[in-house]
Amino acid sequence: MGKKIIIGLIFVLAFSIYGYFSAVPGVENNEQDYSKIEIRSQTFDFGEVEYGQILKHTFKIRNSGNQILEISKVATSCGCTMAQINQEKINPQEEIDLEVTYDTGAMSGAHAKGNQERIIYIKSNDPINPQTEVTIFANVK
Repeated sequence: MGKKIIIGLIFVLAFSIYGYFSAVPGVENNEQDYSKIEIRSQTFDFGEVEYGQILKHTFKIRNSGNQILEISKVATSCGCTMAQINQEKINPQEEIDLEVTYDTGAMSGAHAKGNQERIIYIKSNDPINPQTEVTIFANVK
């Protein structure tokens, strides 16, 4: 009797797992049905810089999918950093600029100098990667 119960429980458990994964929405592995955000290099290091400098870097954002990629929000981890894109909708296989400006003099006190890291968050309609980020680094003297 015990073996029948164990076999029955295994069957119910396996069926439940199969049903769960069948019911959970996901993206089919068909690249033509969605947009896909791609950023060549997700980090940039300005190296050693003087306090008070305004630093700029441009990241390239590419839509490597086959549907229009829509950037819904760009935010930064600090008020000393600004980021802007030159368009919100990116056609398939098209590339745009994400311009990042870091004002090293905008912060004061002990935390304004030394090794710095600032993160830029990018939200889009990419169903696999709806939020991605890029990071800038600097050693402020």
